Amino acid sequence: MNRDVIEAARGHDMLALAQAHGARLSRYTATEFVGPCPVCGTGNDRFSVNVKQQMFFCRVCNRGGHGAIDLEMFLAGSSFGKAVTRLTDGRYPVTRIATTPNAVNASKRERDARAANQHAKAAWLWHHLRQDAAGSPVETYLRGRGYIGTIPPTIGYLPARGEYVHAMISAFALPNEIEPGELGMPLSVRAVHLTKLNPDGSDRIRTEGKKIVGSPSGLPLAVSCIGDGLSLAITEGIEDAIAYADIGIGAWAAGSAACIPALAEHIPSYITTVIIEQHPDASAQHAVTQLKALLEQRLVREGERPIKLLIREAWS
Repeated sequence: MNRDVIEAARGHDMLALAQAHGARLSRYTATEFVGPCPVCGTGNDRFSVNVKQQMFFCRVCNRGGHGAIDLEMFLAGSSFGKAVTRLTDGRYPVTRIATTPNAVNASKRERDARAANQHAKAAWLWHHLRQDAAGSPVETYLRGRGYIGTIPPTIGYLPARGEYVHAMISAFALPNEIEPGELGMPLSVRAVHLTKLNPDGSDRIRTEGKKIVGSPSGLPLAVSCIGDGLSLAITEGIEDAIAYADIGIGAWAAGSAACIPALAEHIPSYITTVIIEQHPDASAQHAVTQLKALLEQRLVREGERPIKLLIREAWS
C-alpha cells in the first residue's frame, strides 16, 4: 500500500472520526474527550479519545490504540487495509465538538469536583473499609495464582457490602520502604485499584472487570522493593507483578495499560534494568512504547545514565 495514502489516513482527525461513528463525546480535560463507547454502548465515560496523545481506549471492551487507523479498525471492525481505504475515500466529514470559554470553565469545575470526590472515596475505602488480606478471599486468590510470599501492605481486602462484592484493593503510592527490602503501609492514598472476586476467592469476576477509583497521577501499585540486583519489573496487572515479587525482583503494577506511560516520572534513576511486561493488544503495545520514550527523555533531561529496558510477553 502506498506510504502517502497511509500517512493521509493517519492524519485524519480522531475526534471527528469517533463522532462520525456516532460517539457522543464531551470534554473531560483540555485534551481528552469521554462518552459512551460506540462499539459496546456502555456507560457515560468508558470510552475516551485523547487528541494530544492521539490515543483512544474503552475500559469495557478493554481495547484501545494509537492514531486514526487503529481507531477506524476498532470502530468499524475492519482490517488495516480497509481502514486506510475508508479513511481516505472522503466518507468522513471533518467536524469537531464546539466549545465556548464558559463551557470549558464549567467543565473544568465539574472535573475538579469529580476528581476531589473520587480521591476522597479512594482514601475512605483504603483507610476505613480495607481489611488485612491474610486469611481473606484475597489471599486465596493470590495463592491460586501461584504467589507464595508475604502479601504486601499495599494490597488489602474489601468485604462484600450491599451491592458491592468482595474485592482486592490495592493502593497507588510511591513505595514506603521501612526497612531494606521491606514495604510499609502507603504514606498517602488518593487512588485505589479494585479487583472484584468470587466470594471464596477462587477467581476474579471476569465479566465485571477491574476498576480504578481516583487518579493514580503516575503512581504505581508497588508490590515489592527494588533489591540488590537493581532491577524493576513493570506490569499492567497486579497478578503479573506479584510473580516478580515472588522471585525477589522489585515490581510495580500500573493497574491498566493507560496508566503505564506516566510511571516514567517515578522510576528511580539508580536502577540498572527495567523489565516491562507487555500484553499483545494495541493499547498495551503503544503504552509501553510511550513509557520507553518518556523514560529515555527524562533521563536525558536529568543528565542520568541510560537504563536497560527489556520487554517481555505478559505472563497472564
